[in-house]
Amino acid sequence: MNTFRIRMSALAACISLFAGPAAAQNCDSVCVEGETCIAAALYPYVPDTTAFASAICSAWSQAGYTEKLYLIADESVWDGGYSSDPVYTNGSGAQTPIDVFVYDAMYLNYWAQQTVPVPADQISDPGDFVEYARTALVRSDGSMTALPVLGCTNIMFYLQGDSGMEGVSTLAQFFDVNPAGVYISPVPFGRSGAMLDMSGSTTIGVDYMVRGYLQNGAWPDMGPLDGAIITPLARLSESASYYNALTGAIPSLPDVEDQYVRAGYFSQGYGRTSIGFSESMSQMSDDTRSRVRLSAFPWSDHADANNLFYADVAGVNAQSSFLADGGDLPFRLANLMTREAVLQDSIAPPGGPLSYLFPARVSVLNSLAQQDPLYAQMAGVLNSKPAELVAMPTSDRDAFHAFGGTVRSAVKQAFQGHCDLESPQFINSNTQAQTICPQVCADSGGWIGSWTNVAPPAWPQYSACGCAVCTADSPLPPAADGTGMRAFSPMRASIAPTDGVRRYQRN
Repeated sequence: MNTFRIRMSALAACISLFAGPAAAQNCDSVCVEGETCIAAALYPYVPDTTAFASAICSAWSQAGYTEKLYLIADESVWDGGYSSDPVYTNGSGAQTPIDVFVYDAMYLNYWAQQTVPVPADQISDPGDFVEYARTALVRSDGSMTALPVLGCTNIMFYLQGDSGMEGVSTLAQFFDVNPAGVYISPVPFGRSGAMLDMSGSTTIGVDYMVRGYLQNGAWPDMGPLDGAIITPLARLSESASYYNALTGAIPSLPDVEDQYVRAGYFSQGYGRTSIGFSESMSQMSDDTRSRVRLSAFPWSDHADANNLFYADVAGVNAQSSFLADGGDLPFRLANLMTREAVLQDSIAPPGGPLSYLFPARVSVLNSLAQQDPLYAQMAGVLNSKPAELVAMPTSDRDAFHAFGGTVRSAVKQAFQGHCDLESPQFINSNTQAQTICPQVCADSGGWIGSWTNVAPPAWPQYSACGCAVCTADSPLPPAADGTGMRAFSPMRASIAPTDGVRRYQRN
């Protein structure tokens, strides 16, 4: 899932959770040599991995399994299958296969070679899985390459009453409603402009492939890049800003996970639309959630094009020792992890907040749609038109990572627009700006006459000068250590909403 989801924050290495008052075990204790212990890795990039661990651990104990279960939610051990291999270091120091792991099916062609299909008689209610995932994963004998857990698609979030956004059904219409160059800072100036994340090489590589597939009806080659695909991706980034879309240089927000920071800013009144996954709504305020509207993002210029959905799926490691001599414990664990009740409690834990994750079971989605109108909107997105699974036409992860980097470089080069650079010297007037900003922008095409001293759009503790050319991945000044590298970390500074007067002047 991540693609748009691949800007991520660190999560706890192991999750200490008890299955319930009478639970015989918890699932945070690492396996050691000599134990009968099975390990499963969760998809780490969700709002609350503890809810998944709690639901799975509880179901495992209630089912009466005597084998120890160890759940892994540490992205440094398992990153969802983008780069990690399904092994971990057990408590005895030995490298050990992860028996079941949840991976992003964008790499289905790769992981199908590393996993064992789940037999049909080990799958609970396979007809309940969402159709796009079931169609892609089911095999001729009824077995499944992996079992669906979650789904997602790129969603446009906008406010009720925005008739322009409500009428968007093609990429061309999106561009009409969201012109280029509305803002040049990391964060928009009030309710204007789009926010989206194409800064990761995997994300933008998938975006390139999706645009080509939906526009032309076939997956593009991963050879020489097609300018007819690069151009609309660059134009899309221009509806946001160089920093917001292409480098990810955005100040953090208190109590908002960095991977959802755009949704956090949207909730605080910035941006006309924020594009992301449904779980982004977990970072929005109740007031924003009561007014937000959802539509699938249109990657093509064809209004009747299918929607493309991602899926996170549970696969059984072909190297699991529990498969020896016809063993089936990994299959039973994968099935347990994807059962209706477990998935329901993982996404909507009893007594806890909704995650707004997209379940890969129709029954769970329908149940949640009865509880929350936003889930009803999510069901509407899924059912609005036929959907297909995003699965890259390659079994080479390394090659795709490199390809995505090439796409990102090409889109950044094709970007046409200005960029703010921050001045550590506070600017309080046009007169001061006329003295300071030409120096700030001297190596970036010169000053275009704009400046601001309130965050956002300026970075906290800085004033911003508008420069003609985007020359750096971060708007911050070069590091004080003399390396010439710009000092950017998404955690460098946090901002709080302010009612101060904003100045954004063009001479």
